[in-house]
Amino acid sequence: MRHEAKKHIYPNGLTLIVDEAPQLKSVAIGAWVKTGSRYEARESWGMCHFLEHMIFKGSEKRGAAEISKDVDRVGGDFNAFTSREHTCFHFYLPFQEVSLGATLLKEILFKPLFAKKEIEKERQVVLQEIAMTKESPEEDSFDRFLEKSYGNHPLGRNILGTAESVQSLDRKKVSRFFHEHYRPENMVLAVSGAITFEKAKREFSLIGESTWPGRDKARDLKPAWGANPPDGTDPGFWWMNEKSEQAHVVYGFSAPVKNQKERVISTMIQQHLGGGMSSVLFDQIREKKGWAYTVYASAIQFLDTSNFSIYAGVKADKVLGTLKVMTQELHKVAREGIPLQDLKRIKDSLVYSYELSLESSESRMMTISSSELFFKKGFTFKAYEELIRSIRVSDTQELMQEWIKNHRPTVLVLSQKPKSREAWQAIKSEALKLTGLPLVLEEI
Repeated sequence: MRHEAKKHIYPNGLTLIVDEAPQLKSVAIGAWVKTGSRYEARESWGMCHFLEHMIFKGSEKRGAAEISKDVDRVGGDFNAFTSREHTCFHFYLPFQEVSLGATLLKEILFKPLFAKKEIEKERQVVLQEIAMTKESPEEDSFDRFLEKSYGNHPLGRNILGTAESVQSLDRKKVSRFFHEHYRPENMVLAVSGAITFEKAKREFSLIGESTWPGRDKARDLKPAWGANPPDGTDPGFWWMNEKSEQAHVVYGFSAPVKNQKERVISTMIQQHLGGGMSSVLFDQIREKKGWAYTVYASAIQFLDTSNFSIYAGVKADKVLGTLKVMTQELHKVAREGIPLQDLKRIKDSLVYSYELSLESSESRMMTISSSELFFKKGFTFKAYEELIRSIRVSDTQELMQEWIKNHRPTVLVLSQKPKSREAWQAIKSEALKLTGLPLVLEEI
């Protein structure tokens, strides 16, 4: 049976997509704003993430505590998250309480309070969150890697902003940004679970049938600098000189994907190289050599660009060896593709984990949202499984060949600079060999 999510566009431009799953006892609701940190001007850096914190802090009808109590009363949950391209507010509720979700969404999207005292409280919370990332060298190294990869483009900025930018936010700025971007024509509402398409259309018509307060009419958003795709990624080798127990190594490159098929292949390459304990790099770097505790790969896919990266936390004297293993395995995939048996195992893993996720209305909601946000088309569950099964060894080989042929890597190491002159010279030589550019040393 080919089960497909259904789509409806309300008069005010709000897009509704519904996945009917009557076998479940829950409903997941996700309100996706097509605005993330890449669309922020420098003076509003961190605004989307700050709004994520503020949106549940009270409306004209309910305060923050009342919203929490009303959701807790029915055994539900609500949360939010921010990415570089989207902000999502989501509810998980018993299917009988879908009206509660619709009502709360209307209240927080139509007239949030943005009370000054709540803004000041959340400002302190976010400042603590920013400080915490600096205490995690692994997270800090990855943020710095993206910053170097994308240069001055907003995709390279930390989603949280900086202490200075968050300190500059006030009620007027928050309210203006909210009304500029949180508009029905700039949102996708995804609903999955024990609800019919027709019922969902009725329940959410209260936010889809009319204009929203402060947003008089549907219009195109003014393009921001961040809306333009970056020109690939910036190659180079950066050594961030900081005293740490490990050397945190991030190796990556521009890895564009043109369609859903290539996104799946990218995920398969990520699984093969660094997707878990059975992956090639985990086996080579941790199991066989004992150089690292943590090794993984990431396929970071945006609307108009993508980045493939590998992270390893290794002994400081194993940086060069680790980089050589990474490049060897990348080039091996480019020469041979993912071996057939490994590819079959990865396909099974993706299909079975995907099938298990269908038992969760939240996972289903995330899946149909991704299809609409990235491809603007309906999602067919069976077709996705068929796509996974259709990938050939040669497909993985060709995509990796394209990546490596056209893009030089970005490498970032966060560690104390080696004291040995000989070791430092070897690293500088490797940097030039890998990127074609001289190593850059930065003090932290």
